[in-house]
Amino acid sequence: MLGPRNSSVVLRLPKGFSAVAAFGLSLSVLLVGVLVAMPVEEASADPVDYGPDGYFSALGEGAAGMPMRESGATAANARKVLFGKAGALDNAAATVGASSTADAQVNGRYLVLGKGLNTSKNRSPRNASDAAMGTSLTTPLAVGEALLWADDVMTSNFWFNSTGTVTNTFDRAGYESNVAKVSKALDSDEYYSPFERAQFGAAATLPGVCVKETGCSSGYSAPGVDGQSDSIGSYRVFPLSVGDMAEYFNASDGRFTAEWPKLYCSKGSDYCNGSTAGTWLRSAAWDRADLAFTTIYIGATGGTVVNDTTPLGLRPAVRLGLGSLLLSAHGGDQSQVLAAGDALRLTFVQSGKLLSLSSMPYIEQDGVGGQWVLKDVAGSSDLDAQTGLGWKLVDPDDASGTVVASGRTNQDVATGVDGNMVVPCETLTPNKDYDLFVWGQQDGSDTAGWSNRATEPVMGTIRADGSTCSLDVEVPSSAFGIELTGTTTGTLKAYRIGEYDETLFTQTGSLKSVRLSTPAGLGTVLNDAAETAGGNDVDVENPIGWVAAHWLGYPTDPGTDDVTSAFSPYAGNLQLFAKALADRVGADGDGVLDGVQGSLAGLDALPGSPVTLGVSGPGLYLIVDSSQDSGGSLPIIVGTKVFNEDVGDEGRYVDFADAGVKGKPRLGEASLKSMVTDVAKRIVNDAGMDGFDVGSEVEFEIALRVPDLSGFSSVSYAAYELAVSDVAEPGLTLPAASGVRVLMDVPSPDTDVTSQLPPSSITVSGQMLTVSGLKAVFAEDAGGHVANKAVLPVGSLMRIRYRAVLNAGASYSVPGGGGLGSNENTVTLTRSKSDGSPETKSATANVYTFKVDLVKVDKDEVSKRLGGAQFEVSRDGQVLKFLRLSDGVYRLDAAGGTAVVTHTDGTLSLLGVEARGLSFKETTAPSGYFKVSDFGVDIRPVWNEDATQVTKVTYATSGTNLAYVSKDGEQVVVLDPAWSLANLPYTGGVGILVLLIIGGLILAFAIRPYILSKRAERDANLV
Repeated sequence: MLGPRNSSVVLRLPKGFSAVAAFGLSLSVLLVGVLVAMPVEEASADPVDYGPDGYFSALGEGAAGMPMRESGATAANARKVLFGKAGALDNAAATVGASSTADAQVNGRYLVLGKGLNTSKNRSPRNASDAAMGTSLTTPLAVGEALLWADDVMTSNFWFNSTGTVTNTFDRAGYESNVAKVSKALDSDEYYSPFERAQFGAAATLPGVCVKETGCSSGYSAPGVDGQSDSIGSYRVFPLSVGDMAEYFNASDGRFTAEWPKLYCSKGSDYCNGSTAGTWLRSAAWDRADLAFTTIYIGATGGTVVNDTTPLGLRPAVRLGLGSLLLSAHGGDQSQVLAAGDALRLTFVQSGKLLSLSSMPYIEQDGVGGQWVLKDVAGSSDLDAQTGLGWKLVDPDDASGTVVASGRTNQDVATGVDGNMVVPCETLTPNKDYDLFVWGQQDGSDTAGWSNRATEPVMGTIRADGSTCSLDVEVPSSAFGIELTGTTTGTLKAYRIGEYDETLFTQTGSLKSVRLSTPAGLGTVLNDAAETAGGNDVDVENPIGWVAAHWLGYPTDPGTDDVTSAFSPYAGNLQLFAKALADRVGADGDGVLDGVQGSLAGLDALPGSPVTLGVSGPGLYLIVDSSQDSGGSLPIIVGTKVFNEDVGDEGRYVDFADAGVKGKPRLGEASLKSMVTDVAKRIVNDAGMDGFDVGSEVEFEIALRVPDLSGFSSVSYAAYELAVSDVAEPGLTLPAASGVRVLMDVPSPDTDVTSQLPPSSITVSGQMLTVSGLKAVFAEDAGGHVANKAVLPVGSLMRIRYRAVLNAGASYSVPGGGGLGSNENTVTLTRSKSDGSPETKSATANVYTFKVDLVKVDKDEVSKRLGGAQFEVSRDGQVLKFLRLSDGVYRLDAAGGTAVVTHTDGTLSLLGVEARGLSFKETTAPSGYFKVSDFGVDIRPVWNEDATQVTKVTYATSGTNLAYVSKDGEQVVVLDPAWSLANLPYTGGVGILVLLIIGGLILAFAIRPYILSKRAERDANLV
């Protein structure tokens, strides 16, 4: 029977991981550096913790971290790791006297010799009688570094020096021995992959070498060896020193020892590359000037005459950084089960690479009584060539540094060994949580470098129940994704164009800010695209930050240059920028923007039922539709949500607290943007998405494309029709016909073609505006049928613009049950089809104005309503005027007065205002009450995902706690303090004056008896 599939593990980012984290767009500095102002005290982040790797994490440090010191040829903790890349070193090009064989196979097994911290010291592997000759400084290790030494690989033989005769200088100014030259030549992409070399320690000088001009003497004054010094050059690949033979292999010195087999080069019959002589070591203490120290093929350390006829090879050593090491596991199946002779493969995290899970993993038993295995572990990443997914299981309470289990999903390409997905359920402690790490992986090989590349891991929790060994695994179907609505038959592909950094969250867990930075390698293409889209003085260091600050539309204070770009489907600098980037993506992915980080084949999703496009990680993405040229979506730019691990027990993906407010785009959501093959309509002059005051002009734009008339051979020019009619609701007053303009985007943007229309093509009658002569702009009579003019390409954008006035009959939007009154303006396109029959298409734009409802009540008896309170209302420092419609009801009107007064029931309604902050100053309080301090009311509309309709309106107050939003959200409640001593702290200057007067009177009465007493005492003394 198969085991249960009702598992649950919440995958999350590693604790302290701040680079993914994610997208904010600054309220002040705006994404050129930081998206929103960041208080320093909130910007704390722990270092990234990838958990134990299984071998190095369990290895001690210093003397305790030297596994080859352990007794026996096969020490218990001694391991070899697969490392390096196949290559061939042309010794003849760099050295003199080299053999004709030019092989330098450095890919293979490397011995683990030690783990830092380990300082350099003088050591000798020789016996006490001649220890001075073999004494040398050892190779030091920093904290977090390991020392590896090739075990079964070696360069072909070459001479120590450049003459093949006599010298023992390793390097000096202007000179390098062949050993030094070969060491530097091996530090290249030809022998270690760039990824592996990125893990090397920094190039550094080597201790314990001779740098003298004429060579160093043999020196018998141990432990200070005459002439011993640090190298002149810096090396990352190097020969070990003589002292290293004692330090890392044999703690008790001795020339003749059973420990020699530990020093074998294990390839072939105790030697590598056919060399029976051994490998070069570094030292400043030679027996003679022409004698160099080596480890010979049987493992013994001794001297070799350098002008001998037999040159030696080099077994390279490297210092390896362990900071991004994720896993040390079996070189074949990536498990933690190793037998004698098995080699480890190392998996390092490639910074910035991220995983998106595409399925819900679970744990299942393979057959009756079979092993428990991880199933459906799948996903995509932005690695160059992902080969599968890796995983490891860790006991979070175990400080030993071990890994409980590990594996990968795929068969290893190099070895053909299947990946290991076995979870050792029977050994797990019942009812205990274990950390599960999952990552995208690119397997290494002998030709690409043995080390595996990994994405940043995502984490989950696995729990065994002890009886049936079922495990709960909560894993989201996609670690990061973008919810899309709309329709397309094309393939949507996502490309990451911005990275998240320095994320901050609010106290409630919502996103407060995050820095947006330009990904490596994309600076030039992003800068060029921004300039193509009309950007001036683009920040070349961070072009995507500049674009976000100026065009993206997330900031609301201060406003960006082109906020409408965030939601406009056919206009704005952001869309021009997106199109410029899309032009740089090749049809087969070979364009400048290479590396698809998410794709979706087709989409048919209605609003409210989105489909998720999984992407490789947090950041800003360009989404390109393959069917764009055939009516699909324009390119879209949208950011993902940001993961906040501190929200709840397992964390969650969060957006800005004000997402959707005043048109601020939502993270992780987007609607496909039509190519406007039919007709579209938008409002041009509402950049702040705060609606309009009554009496304001609203600028509309109707957009349509020049149709392709190549199939209209049966339709005459006279019969062909293309016209628009625009109907406005009563709250809008249409302009005169002379106020309507028709624009084309060719030959230049905003080319006015209104004069090309026939007379009387534009008419306005009541609430309807009609434009009927549009075909004259793009169509002509061609032999009895309609055809396109050659001067206007098919698909060219045609726009009709005009300004209407929002009048006193407008509908108002208010919070709660008051309603969301939109003032609709609907355009209908009527056009001929290729058979001559007509068809119609429509689009609507919604105009909003808002209403503020207040109620004035007694602070100490809130059920008591207070009429007669008079206010002065201002905005941006300018006092507003209102026309009184009835008691307590006023409409914004430039011909009105500046005072508004509450109804006897305490209510006050202000109609026809933009959704912006209003300041209230109480000029006259009700009789028997103090005036309340000045306060502010902010109207906040929330828009749908494509910012075409308001879905909710809310109020927010500021300035005093005596003004607040009612529990149902429908009113602003203003509390007036009654005349009493208890309410004095709530009042302003007058109340304080009253308090001073009362206090003065009390003081006068209190001191009067004292004054009279002192006067009586004075009079008595006079007698």
